[in-house]
Amino acid sequence: MSRADLLAIPDADLREGRVQHAILVHMDFLDAPRRWWTGWGDMEHDGYVWQGTGDLISIAGLESNYSLNANQVTFSMTATPEMVANALEARARVRGRDVTVSLGLFAEGAPSPMASFALFAGTMERMPWALEGTTNWTLTLECEGLFARRNAPPRGRWTDADQKARHSGDKGFERLPLYANGYETKWRG
Repeated sequence: MSRADLLAIPDADLREGRVQHAILVHMDFLDAPRRWWTGWGDMEHDGYVWQGTGDLISIAGLESNYSLNANQVTFSMTATPEMVANALEARARVRGRDVTVSLGLFAEGAPSPMASFALFAGTMERMPWALEGTTNWTLTLECEGLFARRNAPPRGRWTDADQKARHSGDKGFERLPLYANGYETKWRG
């Protein structure tokens, strides 16, 4: 969302509280990307149809500040055993894929947002599940923000594979495993 989008919202609507909001989520699953929002029914926005989930999915850890923190966002829902089994089989289609959470601003009674802006961008990671009692299943999707690994250098390990990725043909770390257990090189003079 641009500054112009925000300025296009009528001042009277803002002052009188006639602007509502909803969360819009895009999950880029490997074979079937999904767009959903926290309202009811389907909605068209930005050329896509967003599926309404109502209060079926809850979101934890979502903040609207613009600091460069490595926040984690968690989506959770009440599930059936079949849903948990399907989710566990789908790990390869989910893990490491992009997720974007946006805030959509609606005029009172409008069918789609006047404007939306991103609150969180990251990747989908773990999918733990829990069983409370005998029938209450909960399925969770943990997502890491874009800055989760900002302090880790790319290819930051001292391994032969990382060194060859940095400089192809370099043989500097080929013998490193030999030295890990106290191997000493004897130099001849």
